[in-house]
Amino acid sequence: MKSNQFNSILDECLERLLTKGETIEQCLASYPELAAELKPLLETALATKQASAIQPRPEFKARARYQFHSALQEAKSGRRLPVFGWLPGWATAVTIVLVLLLAGGGTVAAAGDSMPDEALYPVKIASEQVQLVFTTSPLDKAELYARLVDRRVDEIVYVAARGDARQVEMVSQRLNNHLVRIASLVSVPEEAGFLTAPAAEMDRGPQANGRGKLRRLLAGYAVSHPAKLRAVLAEVPEEARPALLRAIVLSEARYQQALAAIAD
Repeated sequence: MKSNQFNSILDECLERLLTKGETIEQCLASYPELAAELKPLLETALATKQASAIQPRPEFKARARYQFHSALQEAKSGRRLPVFGWLPGWATAVTIVLVLLLAGGGTVAAAGDSMPDEALYPVKIASEQVQLVFTTSPLDKAELYARLVDRRVDEIVYVAARGDARQVEMVSQRLNNHLVRIASLVSVPEEAGFLTAPAAEMDRGPQANGRGKLRRLLAGYAVSHPAKLRAVLAEVPEEARPALLRAIVLSEARYQQALAAIAD
C-alpha cells in the first residue's frame, strides 16, 4: 500500500477515535489487513489525548528533559534512540512531543524554526502531527495543512541552497502529501461536514465564509509558492536543481487540484 493511502486511512481512524468516540477495535475492524500497523499508532494517539490534561510533577519534567536531550545526542551520533526505541516512527514522534509538552514546551517552541538538517526537525514535524490530530474540523485541518505547506516551501529553499537533493525530494514529498490531504478534505463537502444545508443557504453561512477564506489562502499560495521556488532555481547548486524543478512542477499541479476541489 502506498504511504499516501495509509496516511489517509490513519487520519480517518484518528478522527473516528478522537472525535467520534469509537474504540480502537472498531477502527481496526474496518481495516483488518492493516491492524498490526494501525494499532500501535492509534494506541499512542489515544494515550496522548488522555495524558494531555495531566499536570506533571517537577521531577517528571526534569527527567523528561534529560531523557529527551539524551535521545538527541544519540540521534546525532547515529545510534538507535534507547528511550523511545520500542515505538514505531510515527508513535515515537508523537510520544516525544507529548513528553516535551508535559515537561514544558520550550523545546517544542525552539523546534519551530528548525530545518531538515537540524537535530530538532523531527520534533517540529511531530508537533505538527499532534496539531493535526487534535484539529477536528475538516475546514480548520485543511487550513492547517496549507500553513504547513508554507513551512515546507521555506525548507525546500533552505536545503536546495545547500545542494542537498535528497532533502529537497524528502521535503517535496511532504509538501505533496499536505496538498493531497487538502484536496481530499475539501472535495466531498457533505461527508467532510462542510455543507449541512442547501447551497443557497450556505452561501450566507459561516461555512461558506470559511471555504472562501481557505480558497483565497490557497489561491495566494498557488502563485507565491512556485514563484518563491523559481526565484532560487538559478542560484542553487547544480546537483539540487532537478529536484527543485520537480518540486515546482509538483506544487503547481497539486495546488490546481486543491483549488479545483474547493471550487466544486
